[in-house]
Amino acid sequence: MNEVKLIPNAPILIESTRSIGYSFETALADIIDNSLAKKANKIDVYFNSIDSPFVMVIDNGVGMNLEELTDAMRYGSKSSLEERDRNDLGRFGLGLKTASLSQCRKLTVFSKKII
Repeated sequence: MNEVKLIPNAPILIESTRSIGYSFETALADIIDNSLAKKANKIDVYFNSIDSPFVMVIDNGVGMNLEELTDAMRYGSKSSLEERDRNDLGRFGLGLKTASLSQCRKLTVFSKKII
């Protein structure tokens, strides 16, 4: 039997996941869940719908270092079989990307790990 490795075409995969079916409200809730999972107790949401539309979510959670952020931005970064913290709502490593990119074409993340 031959084994064939099929590497996804990243631009097509990203475009396909934009159509998963998030409403604006559920996408924003998914992002806020991420903040809560990182122990945020203050979450501010800013937006502008005129001229250059944007949504910005700022929290005071523990943040991510570069390695954690790189992992968080990778599709399928977590296995659903992996043991997790009981407060971790994520299961497949897709929420941040699919929720955000269902509403926009550009995602920017700033994070600072608080020790």
